[in-house]
Amino acid sequence: MLLNSHQVQEHLQTKGLGERAQVGYDLTIKAVKRVHGGMVLKDKTVVEDYEELSPNLSPTGRYIYNLTPGVYSLTFDQGIKLDKKHTAFIRHRSSILRCGAQITSGVYDPGFEVEEMGAVMFVNSTIHIEKGARTAQVIIFENYEADAYSGQFLGAKDIK
Repeated sequence: MLLNSHQVQEHLQTKGLGERAQVGYDLTIKAVKRVHGGMVLKDKTVVEDYEELSPNLSPTGRYIYNLTPGVYSLTFDQGIKLDKKHTAFIRHRSSILRCGAQITSGVYDPGFEVEEMGAVMFVNSTIHIEKGARTAQVIIFENYEADAYSGQFLGAKDIK
């Protein structure tokens, strides 16, 4: 069963940022890094160093990320703590899709927790995103009780 926004918010550390949606919670951009590839081995994942990007100050006083086509690692302001009966996913908001980009995450497994959630954005056409903008939505499903996640990414978004 897909949870409503009030139920989703119970699993988040919002830090007063973002906003409830009907069946999820809108996440705000904290940081953006360019992805340069990596290696998926049988026992671990090795990620190439990401290139941290700085937003540019626009003439209107807004901090804007100017993203050209490519793959980006997004860090959101919000964190999550899931119990053994809940699984989460991050998806783009329609405004991102309308601008030629897509945001997705891996599975946020039962028992996973992290102070700042992350996802990957695939940019097909140049897009400009303000730091702090609501760009993605986390949705949470209820599942039968499962073993808690204990993998290499527990408590961390990017592992170098």
